[in-house]
Amino acid sequence: MSERETILIADDNDSVTSALSMLLDRPGRTSIICSDIESAELMLAREPVTHVVTDVQFSGAFGFEGLHFLDRIHARRPECRIVLMTGQPSDALRAAALDHGALALLSKPFTIDELESSLGTLRCGAGFPACDPEGRLENLPYTVVRVASFHELIAGDALRIAFQPIVEITDAGEIMAFEALTRVRGDWAGGGPAELFEYAARLGRLRELNLHALARAIEAATSLPESSSIFLNVDPLAFCAELPRILEGAAARAGVALTRLVLEVTERSDFDDAQRVIPLFQALRAKGIRFALDDHGSAYSHLALMDEIRPSFIKISNTFGTKLEDDDTHRRIVAHMASLSRDFGCKTVLEGIESEETAIAAQRLGIDFAQGFHFGRPHVAAHWTAVPEEIAS
Repeated sequence: MSERETILIADDNDSVTSALSMLLDRPGRTSIICSDIESAELMLAREPVTHVVTDVQFSGAFGFEGLHFLDRIHARRPECRIVLMTGQPSDALRAAALDHGALALLSKPFTIDELESSLGTLRCGAGFPACDPEGRLENLPYTVVRVASFHELIAGDALRIAFQPIVEITDAGEIMAFEALTRVRGDWAGGGPAELFEYAARLGRLRELNLHALARAIEAATSLPESSSIFLNVDPLAFCAELPRILEGAAARAGVALTRLVLEVTERSDFDDAQRVIPLFQALRAKGIRFALDDHGSAYSHLALMDEIRPSFIKISNTFGTKLEDDDTHRRIVAHMASLSRDFGCKTVLEGIESEETAIAAQRLGIDFAQGFHFGRPHVAAHWTAVPEEIAS
């Protein structure tokens, strides 16, 4: 056996994961440390995991998350070898673990030899050269990857905000606004912003992350030109009682007028109670905050709430914008959306414009504003204060 082993360790006790990561040290091996099942599932999808060692009980409300995690491991990686560990063993729990596909249920504390034997990796440790006769692993380092938890990401100031320009489709191409885009500072093992928001959703903390990101985005926009609007992505789950207070507080700290804010209602999810949020839209609008329907045509549609949201902008998904000039179906869809927007008195923003040819096609279809790499990639606010407020030809 000379394949490289990647062992995923999931336990919410730092002392346990730290000890295991040290004891599992073998040439050519990688250990991935996760403090919760949700980040473990992200890593299972991202990395070539060959073995999993997971606790049975985590600090969540369910209590036996590790046991039910086994089914999802096997669904994604059928050949993965799994060992459960617990501080409260029982015959019933051991039987359940085996039924769910675990190779063993180890009672804490256990020896490293017991773990390696249960995983089927004992023969591949130091002193077992027969497992790697060609010596392909012995000179490779042992790697430990620790996945920062949600709490660590939020408390540790891991979010970075980049801004992408939204421009008028005219010869001048002036910047009308910037969209704030959340990024993860440094190298988070879990991935990028999409994975971070997926992680938060798995934890049931998407609203918390979205509100935190909103405040960070407004504070980061303080140096942007005062003539520009600021588009902020807001998941329907974040339309809650705390939203006005968070927006007002961040705007006051940053010296940003509320009238510059445009809340992009994303189509990632639906409103759980549409009638409940109508007074919230009214209250925010009274403060001068405007709205946009984001990624229109990509997922959930909020057109049923058109009268309540009263958006100033409809943003058309880059699914239809990129290489628009080469796709007759996409041109028809964009033309229809542009006509719909005009009927409702809304301005259109077409996303995904990456070439001059696409920009020309969009202008011919009556699109008002454009966004995409052709006009500028996302950068921190300081980048946009160092260049003119119009797009160079």
